[in-house]
Amino acid sequence: MSIREQLSHIHRQSIANIAHICARRGIRDIIVSPGSRSAPLTVAFARHSQLRCRVVFDERAAAYIALGLAQQTGRPTGLVCTSGTAAVNYGPAVTEAFYQNVPLLVFTADRPSEWIDQQDNQSIHQPGMFEPHVRGSFNLPEDTYHPDARWYLERTVSEAISRCLWPLPGPVHVNVPLREPLYPSQAEATVHAPDVRIIEEAPGTPQLPDAAWQPLLATWAQARRKLVIVGMHPPDGELAAALQQLQADPTVAVVADITANLYPKATPLHHSDLILGTQNEDVLANLAPDLVITCGGQLVSKNLKLFLRAHRPKIHWHVQPAGAVADTMQSLTQVLRTTPGSFFTGLVERSKGEDAIPRDERHDYRTIWRALEDQARKELAAFMKGAPFGEFVAVYQVMQALPADSRLQLGNSMAVRYANLIGHALGAGPRRVNSNRGTSGIDGTVSTAVGAALATTEITTLITGDLAFFYDRNGLWHDHVPANLRIVLLNNHGGGIFKMIPGPSQLEPAETERYFVTPQPLTAERTAADHGCGYVRCDSADGLAAALTTFFAPSDRAQILEIETNMQVNTNVFHDFKTLGQRLTGVDDASQQ
Repeated sequence: MSIREQLSHIHRQSIANIAHICARRGIRDIIVSPGSRSAPLTVAFARHSQLRCRVVFDERAAAYIALGLAQQTGRPTGLVCTSGTAAVNYGPAVTEAFYQNVPLLVFTADRPSEWIDQQDNQSIHQPGMFEPHVRGSFNLPEDTYHPDARWYLERTVSEAISRCLWPLPGPVHVNVPLREPLYPSQAEATVHAPDVRIIEEAPGTPQLPDAAWQPLLATWAQARRKLVIVGMHPPDGELAAALQQLQADPTVAVVADITANLYPKATPLHHSDLILGTQNEDVLANLAPDLVITCGGQLVSKNLKLFLRAHRPKIHWHVQPAGAVADTMQSLTQVLRTTPGSFFTGLVERSKGEDAIPRDERHDYRTIWRALEDQARKELAAFMKGAPFGEFVAVYQVMQALPADSRLQLGNSMAVRYANLIGHALGAGPRRVNSNRGTSGIDGTVSTAVGAALATTEITTLITGDLAFFYDRNGLWHDHVPANLRIVLLNNHGGGIFKMIPGPSQLEPAETERYFVTPQPLTAERTAADHGCGYVRCDSADGLAAALTTFFAPSDRAQILEIETNMQVNTNVFHDFKTLGQRLTGVDDASQQ
């Protein structure tokens, strides 16, 4: 073996140790996209007995599948791709993971630095390419012939894994320059060194000091209208239990996003979005809080944001353990650096007996909200019963039929809005709800659902629109489409949302149609056949009801349910629904007669 071959072997062994460090640190899933420059990485991960490698050809789809896996498991999912634009295609999913606090460990193979900008194949500037949308960026040494270089590589990989998880989960980029020869010979065994050094990290949970609680409790006791708002958040038993207890206080109401994973027990307010669509100023004034506490990520409800921007509370606390804090309501007054579960548990325990307002003078804020909730629920049920068949009615039917202990993924544009307006405590209810609301893009919708389904044996349902589905068909272009995946495709043959929101209506109809609605003639039948999925189509309430009787049943392959609707009917129903919300008063009509 020549000196060059010996040195290459040493470096490939160092790369093999990357896989060993990942396995020792608890990573189990690796998504690989084929490529030559990444061969040493791919071989190292593929040959490790504790790692499960899946091959996905399209890098954009691969990254979103990894996102779905990590989103459900809470563990970093590894990504491996070759150099050049292959790595660029990870960008959308990396950005989504950053804003959704999902741990991704991204390995991009690269040319050695001296060959960048020298017209060598697949050579671009890769170090730091995903900044600022990562928790960390690392560039590994190009050669590991010296022991110090191997020490640097090993400790860097350990640090990258730690950054994925703490203090705030998210994506981390590790760029790996690799020299030729890239492929080990058949006789060259990949040995994972048992003595490779692993740097473990035990993340701590930030706690509020005792001194911080006294002024918080004094403010809490004085407030007559306390509104807790929970945005996008993974399931958290501690948080849910604390919020349930907190609502024994009549001055407290809890509003949760569809992606907050608090339905149905942790908040009885399932239709806050509909409630806040009222144009009755007296109702809105009665709902206006004097203390708001927020936690979690993005909110679907525009009505909620507009309501609080118009009725800004004097005091607004946001609970978040680390990272930059958004001031979405333009009312933020204090950031509390702890976890939501820990804070609300502490609040429940410490606020007992702390009421500064005599009980007979306390404002029954909770009852105002719940009276509106009761009215909204009844009005919604009556509305859906009389509405013509379309997307809104279809989503209502599907959500009623969702199996207990299943998982739900919601596409962007109208799908997630419909779900948030309906509230999903209609049927047995899914165990978990997710949506790519970090950046709210339609790219990666199918792929993320595929990844989420790969993380579990439970039925995982995606409700999505047609443009998002066809845009991401490559999410099904691999050998790992899980049999527990169910895709509900709302096909109105275009971007129907642009007929519903007010802006495009100000344009010439031909401009709106051509440049925004963008009609398309596709159906999913051939896509289903291409990727081995079951397929059924319907275009009526009766047809959908019949399809739903078997759609969620166990199957040996993924299933696609395509619901074709008329875009104008969808638009009319949605506009009628908005007027429904505008009429809510919280007072039963019978009591006024």
